[in-house]
Amino acid sequence: MRIDKAKILVVDDEMGMREGIKRLLEIENHQVDTAETGAQGISLGTAFEYDLYLLDLKIGDCDGTEVLRQIKARYPEAICVIVTAYASIDTAVETTRLGAYHYIAKPFSPEELYHLVGRALERRWYILEARRLREEQERRLMEVAHEKSRIRTIINTIDDGIVVVNQEKQIVLWNPRFVKLLEIDRKINVGDLVFDILPENLHEQFNQMFAGQTELKAIKQEVVIHAPAKLVIMVNTTPIINTSGEMLGVVSVLRDISELKQLDLLKSQFINMAAHELKAPLSAIKGYVELLIDRTLGETLESYKQQLDRSRERIDALVSLINDLLNISRMEAGTIRRDIEPIDLSNLLTHTVEFFHTDMDKRSLTLDSSIEPNLVMDADREEIQRVFTNLISNAIKYNKENGKITVNAQRDNGYIRVQIADTGIGLKPEEKEHLFEEFFRAKNPLTRNITGTGLGLTILKKIVDSYAGRIEVESEFESGSTFTVILPTNQIN
Repeated sequence: MRIDKAKILVVDDEMGMREGIKRLLEIENHQVDTAETGAQGISLGTAFEYDLYLLDLKIGDCDGTEVLRQIKARYPEAICVIVTAYASIDTAVETTRLGAYHYIAKPFSPEELYHLVGRALERRWYILEARRLREEQERRLMEVAHEKSRIRTIINTIDDGIVVVNQEKQIVLWNPRFVKLLEIDRKINVGDLVFDILPENLHEQFNQMFAGQTELKAIKQEVVIHAPAKLVIMVNTTPIINTSGEMLGVVSVLRDISELKQLDLLKSQFINMAAHELKAPLSAIKGYVELLIDRTLGETLESYKQQLDRSRERIDALVSLINDLLNISRMEAGTIRRDIEPIDLSNLLTHTVEFFHTDMDKRSLTLDSSIEPNLVMDADREEIQRVFTNLISNAIKYNKENGKITVNAQRDNGYIRVQIADTGIGLKPEEKEHLFEEFFRAKNPLTRNITGTGLGLTILKKIVDSYAGRIEVESEFESGSTFTVILPTNQIN
C-alpha cells in the first residue's frame, strides 16, 4: 500500500535537477514544493510534515546533513531520501545514522526515481497507519481487541524486530523479524518470561528498565550476534506509560545494523592495508637515501646506482598504488567521468594483444588468439581497455617461460564472452576466494619477485560490475588460470 497523492519537498540548489524531479512527480499527481537553499529547505521542512523529503547532500549555503538533522529532530518519523552525486561510505554511514531512509545517486532515470518514491511512500503509509492506530487506541481503549489482527499485520510487515513485555515480564506481542534477528530456535508463546527467550547480553537492559533505573527513558544497546559484523543489531527498549505515568510494560525494537558495521569494518581494514602498503616502500627509499647522505658506499655517484634504481622502482610502485587508490575512491564515490560510446571489442582486443607481443617474445610465450569480429558494446573505451590490458599483462607476468596465452572472444546470448587463459603459476583454492579483494596478492615462492599493488583486479571487477557484467576465474595451482569476462552487447544476435 502507498500514498497516491503525497506532499513532497525537494531541496536542491541545481534548478534543472530540482524542477526536473518536480515535473516527474507532478505527473504522478503528487503535490511538490521546492527549496533551492538549505535554509529554505529547513524552514519549509520543519514548518510542515511532508510525506517525503528529497534532499541534496551538497547545497550551496549548508551541508545537506544539517537539513536532514533538523527535519528529523522536528519529525523523527519523516521519510528522507538523499539525492546526491557524492555518495561515499562516510556519508552513507552518517546520513543513515541521522535517519535517512535511502540514497539515490545522480544521474538517475525516471524509472529509478518512481521506484524509490513508491517504496518510500509505502513505508510512509505504514507509519501513518501505525500512528493512526496508536491515536485510535488512546481514544478507544475498549476497541483494541477488534484491531488486534490489523495491528499484527502491520507489525509483521515492519523490517525491525518488535517485542512487547508486560509488568510481569511476560511476552505479550512479537513479530517474526524479532525471532529471526535473535535467531531464536524455540517456539514463543504468549506469557513466556522474556528472560527465558532473550540472549543474556540483553538481560541487563530489561532489568534496568523494570527496576526503574532508567527514569522511564529509552535504552539503546548494540548487540553482536555474529562477530565481527556479520550480524549486529541495535536494540531500543522503551517503557509503556499510561496516562497516570505508571509503567505498564516495555516495548523493544530491534534493527539490523550489520551493513553499517560492515562498512565501518571495511573502512578500517582498508586504511590499515593502505598504510601497510605505503610504509614498506617508503621505508626502503628512506634507507637508500640515508646511504647516499652518509656516503656509506663512497663518494662517487656510480657506487649508488643500484640503490637509486631501486628507489626509482619503489617510487614508481608508490605512484601506481596511489593512482589505484584514487581510482577506487572515485568509483565508490561515483565521480568518475565516462565517455560512453559504441566500442568494437574485437579491434580493442586485437590491438591490446599486439601491444604486448614484445613482452610475450621476451618470455618465449606463444599466443593462440580467436576473436570474433564486430563485437560491439556501449562503454567508456579507457575503462574497457584497462580491463583487458590488466588481464593480458597478468597472463604474461604470472606465466612460465615458454608458456602459452589463449585469447578467445565471441557472442553469447546477448553478451560478449572474453576468455584469457595462461599456463602459469595459477592459484590455490584459498587464494582464489580472496582474488578480487583490495591489496590481495598470492604469496608463494613463485610470486616473490613479481611486483604489483594488489588493487588491479579489484578495480577490474568494479569496472565490469558497473556495466552489469561479471568476471569469473578458473585456476589450478602451477597449471594456470582462465579469466572469463562477460559484458552486455548492444547488438541483437
